[in-house]
Amino acid sequence: MTSELAENIGLHGGTSGIALFLVYYDRLILQQNDLSQRVVDILEHNVKCIDSEKRLSHTICNGVSGFGWFCEHLRKMGMLYREDIEFLDALDLFLFNRMVADIKRGYYDYLHGALGVATYFLTRFNRKKVPEYLNELLTELEKSGEICENDAIKWISLLNHETGEKGYNISLSHGMSSIAAFLVRLHQLNFETKRVECLLTRTCKYILDQITFTDANISYFPSYSKESLYSTIENHPGNNYSRLGWCYGDLGIAPVIRQAAIVLKNKEWENTAMRILYHTTNRRDLRINSINDAGLCHGSAGIAHIFWNLYLNTQIEEFRETTDYWLYITLQMAKYADGLAGFKAWHTEEYGGPAKSATLLEGIAGIGLALLSYMKNGAIAWDECLLLSS
Repeated sequence: MTSELAENIGLHGGTSGIALFLVYYDRLILQQNDLSQRVVDILEHNVKCIDSEKRLSHTICNGVSGFGWFCEHLRKMGMLYREDIEFLDALDLFLFNRMVADIKRGYYDYLHGALGVATYFLTRFNRKKVPEYLNELLTELEKSGEICENDAIKWISLLNHETGEKGYNISLSHGMSSIAAFLVRLHQLNFETKRVECLLTRTCKYILDQITFTDANISYFPSYSKESLYSTIENHPGNNYSRLGWCYGDLGIAPVIRQAAIVLKNKEWENTAMRILYHTTNRRDLRINSINDAGLCHGSAGIAHIFWNLYLNTQIEEFRETTDYWLYITLQMAKYADGLAGFKAWHTEEYGGPAKSATLLEGIAGIGLALLSYMKNGAIAWDECLLLSS
């Protein structure tokens, strides 16, 4: 099996995410508490990729920090011991330097930049140098943010890699909602509490200022801020529309605002987040909401899992019923005779059309984890890597 694995050892887009599904499947379905040989093969393969000194990505999605997050997750599950992952100690300085380089050039992107590496460091908070590393990132976030007239704060980022266009991204996958989610987790660790509360409050203030909802609009938030003119949504000109999914729009942003409101004890913001989430339960038109596959990133399984997570945290029946609806849609998406378990990840014809994918973010590993979470009727900690667990 090892020879068949790609050099992408990351979590969301690589072998670590596939292994994450296998671990939960083995434990929850097969009742196997030890690592299976197929997971061991992936672990050994990933270590060999690092030892080969090939130029590997450092990101959580496609690289070393994603593999590191997975190893720490296995330790927390009791499936690896600290001595099994001592090799990570030698990688921390490399990852810290890449994280700082990313944030100094304004590349805070969760999946592909500084915040993904920082999420890896959150799993290693008790290691000797890690609090210093996180403090450095916090300082850079404070320095790089642009202060608005109402004392809110925002960060500019690249919106389009092909054109180089920049703007203000408020999404969870690549934008400021991931900054807010990271700050929530720092607050939960009682780390630099006053600084974190200040920055979190100002970040959420900016995000909430971007609400564009009207009776003629299906979403509360745009894909990007109101001042960013760029929009990738065909047939929806301007900035007022966003899809339904984890990656962009209401269903990624509102849960983070809710988490922040709880730690900040801001009932008004919590009520706003809940109003948005109730609204999303009624967004069920696949075409209008740009639902073309079942993947976690922008597909039906991701939507189902977010609503399931919300139900587990609130016990609100509307969220459970909406979960059931999107799980039904997910099963309908398994329609390809040549797919993996019937599924394919959706891509436009320009990018090759629907394609087989086994990965966490777009493929069957993520779909499988969402189904396992539901089948076992309880919270499963793997979704920390989607910034969902609170």
